[in-house]
Amino acid sequence: MSAQKPFYVESELGTLRKLLIHSPDGGIGKIIPSTFQDNLYDDIVHLKKMQKEYNHYVKLLLYFLDPEKVAYVNSCQQSASEEVQANCFIPGKKEYFNSDKVLEAQNLLEAIMQDEKVKIRLIAAICSYEESSYSIQQKLEAIQNNALLAKIMITGILPAAETGSGEDHYIFPPIPNFIFTRDIGIMLKDHILLSRMATTARKRESLITKFLALYYFFKDTPEKVIEIIEESDFFLYEEQERRQRIITIEGGDIMMIHSGHLVVGCSERTSSNAVNEIIHTLFSREELGIEKISVVKIPRKRAQMHIDTIFTQVKKNVWVLYGRYSEKIMEAENNSKKSYLNILAHSSDQQKEEQPEIIQFYKKAAEPYQRNKDYSCPNNPAGIESLLVQISVNDFGCKEEDVTIIYSGGNDFPHDDREQWTDSCNVVALKEGVVIGYDRNDKTSEAFRQAGFQVITTQQAFTLFESGVAPQSLENTLILLPSAELSRARGGSHCMSMPLLRDRF
Repeated sequence: MSAQKPFYVESELGTLRKLLIHSPDGGIGKIIPSTFQDNLYDDIVHLKKMQKEYNHYVKLLLYFLDPEKVAYVNSCQQSASEEVQANCFIPGKKEYFNSDKVLEAQNLLEAIMQDEKVKIRLIAAICSYEESSYSIQQKLEAIQNNALLAKIMITGILPAAETGSGEDHYIFPPIPNFIFTRDIGIMLKDHILLSRMATTARKRESLITKFLALYYFFKDTPEKVIEIIEESDFFLYEEQERRQRIITIEGGDIMMIHSGHLVVGCSERTSSNAVNEIIHTLFSREELGIEKISVVKIPRKRAQMHIDTIFTQVKKNVWVLYGRYSEKIMEAENNSKKSYLNILAHSSDQQKEEQPEIIQFYKKAAEPYQRNKDYSCPNNPAGIESLLVQISVNDFGCKEEDVTIIYSGGNDFPHDDREQWTDSCNVVALKEGVVIGYDRNDKTSEAFRQAGFQVITTQQAFTLFESGVAPQSLENTLILLPSAELSRARGGSHCMSMPLLRDRF
């Protein structure tokens, strides 16, 4: 294990040792149908049920990352008090399990505000961004309970006890997508690349993450915090050109796939100019040792907002992929009936928009970076599936014939589309070959079984562990979370995790 570095990630598969999460908070319960689009939701969730489902996720993480905390959680669950049962999973409550391996963003926010200067700076930054009144800023500065203050910063709810009116006040919009901590920042070995969210609904998340990075994760080494922003003259351009030059980066589009190889999505949420600047910035940071950057251009679609909604890695030689973005599947369909749509369709037709593209860039680690040099590769993979095979073969030393692609919904329409929508391709690896998925994706689960995987529910996993089976002894296993409500938020286990430390792979 990389014990010498508290935060280090160089793959999607190294045994997970530390990660950042955020439990579903009260702000999610304030979304109404007319604000779905603004808040990036497609349905109303039942908050209490969502939290119970998420608790399964947290307990599973504790079994693998911090088993000593499981006994405490189990004792709380056996309490006669329903309040104690619930509170052990609620950040800010005295009964909360408080792991130093399964880190809660709200707790870290509380921790950095122990420094009064940081607290005042954070309050001022958030109030300025949210255009709050000076009186609101003063009320927040007067709150001495940092646990309460951290909760307010996230939920946007000033409780009745602090308002003086006997009623709760809503001082900031909710940030209901904060449960998807994958998107807020990306560990690149022992550095962090800060996200720059594409939508207004998530901007406060970026601001909070910047404070966590600078005052918690890398307090003593701020040079390891990488920020990519627009050029200084960006604001002088007219609106249309600003849209072309804007930089938006979300973690669901960035995969530190191998020690020298980064995969970057160019998508609805990560802009082309951002990708351009990522290439230049990371190649210029020679200490990172990143030699290859593979850009995956995908259509700007809500259903496939990030590349991790299309594919994720399960083992060195196993991937889960949405078949409609596989060039091999499309080629097989074309061979069964020749399609001329690509040459007949107008450029505005959807058929033309659905073709992903892979563009690769390469610079030797020891080679000095030159900003005017062309690092693009002359030959690129034919599509996403070819890229995944290439990674397994070139980066992980697998034989091409041993590479397995598990398709969403078993590549059976309409199940492939339905289950991709509910995050069948969005799995996170606890260790190589042991991943977390959603229980509602039945056809994808069956595809995992056919590929030789054991498929069990979280409750079955807990029973195994309580009988003495060591979590780390599991191999080739898909563990299913209850997901009736979690899936409505449009993110899976990969989205709900920001790995901070993985074993070197």
